[in-house]
Amino acid sequence: MRGLHPRPGPAAVLLLLVAGACGVPPAPSPRMERRAITGGVLEPGSPAVVAIVPVSPLCGEPDEASPLLCTGTLVAPRVVLTAAHCVESPDVSQVLSVVFSPEPSRALPSERVRVLEGRLHPAFNAVENDIGVLILAEDAPVAPVPLAEVSLPADVVGRTLRVVGFGLDDEGGRGSRRSGTARVTAVGAGTFSIEASPGMSCGGDSGGPLFLEAEGAERLVGVTSYGDPACTRGTNMRVDVQAAFLQAILDDVARAPPTRPLFDASVDACMARCQGHTDCPVGMACVTRTDGEKSCAVAGLEAGRFGADCTGADGDRLCVKAGGVCRSWLPCDEPVSEDEERGGGCAVSGRRGGSGMAFAALLALVGRAVRPLIRRRWRAR
Repeated sequence: MRGLHPRPGPAAVLLLLVAGACGVPPAPSPRMERRAITGGVLEPGSPAVVAIVPVSPLCGEPDEASPLLCTGTLVAPRVVLTAAHCVESPDVSQVLSVVFSPEPSRALPSERVRVLEGRLHPAFNAVENDIGVLILAEDAPVAPVPLAEVSLPADVVGRTLRVVGFGLDDEGGRGSRRSGTARVTAVGAGTFSIEASPGMSCGGDSGGPLFLEAEGAERLVGVTSYGDPACTRGTNMRVDVQAAFLQAILDDVARAPPTRPLFDASVDACMARCQGHTDCPVGMACVTRTDGEKSCAVAGLEAGRFGADCTGADGDRLCVKAGGVCRSWLPCDEPVSEDEERGGGCAVSGRRGGSGMAFAALLALVGRAVRPLIRRRWRAR
């Protein structure tokens, strides 16, 4: 159940991220159980329905290979609505991107937007108020779906609605936007239940939207939360009940859009003191060092600074993405040698366990939020 495991911080993640590669293709990520919007079809439309993925900081780990974590819906130029369990740790949002493409693996750079922060409902628990948002670093490249002030109709039980998400399909594929129809079976104070008709949300679709025809138009009425092991029934958060919580965030972001400095690899990160993530550039996080001080580090890594350009896959240093080049990442508490100042190699995947391990390490950071969906809510058949 949620909360049974401590959530590792970025420093802990580094212990697993030593699988970095320099120009080495990533190994396939571990096979996932077959989960899908069952009975669904490919959805080339619905551009505001997005994939939420982690971003590896390591060279050799292309963004295109990022595994799907959750689904979300753009509801304002910089606000993505999703499930709270997808963003439940403050550290999670620092390693996430939102992808605006029907197929995230083929998305253009302009269709990938970094996340600045996540906000979840203050009363969120295992089965209630499972709703939250991601705040983007810049305006999205597509138009949002407005939050309509429409309550669920009194006659909604028995009606069909449309579910959308990026979960695995019936053929074992994944990472494509799909949609299907489901039937409303019950309505509660803050949730409503659905059954397959013939479509159904399942693992990977968590946080995705449910649309209902109301007042002559399709309205966003729900957020996918949890369901039965066979993925034939599901429980969703009601958007109308959360209107005040969501509108307060929309107003706050519209009034003062969060800003953070741009990523600059020429700055000595060990000297960039911080109190929280928002003090650091986009793509960096505030981490605690061995001396107890805090400084900005590449999100997902221990405190450190950028070294020289990586010149080959023959060294022991982590090789991280720094704009269009690969730079070594040097711990703050270690002196920099003249050789490192001149450049050198980076850790090769074969020596440190394989490049696929780096994605597993990122999932160790975000997985504490996502695993409840996999282990408890959408158990394998």
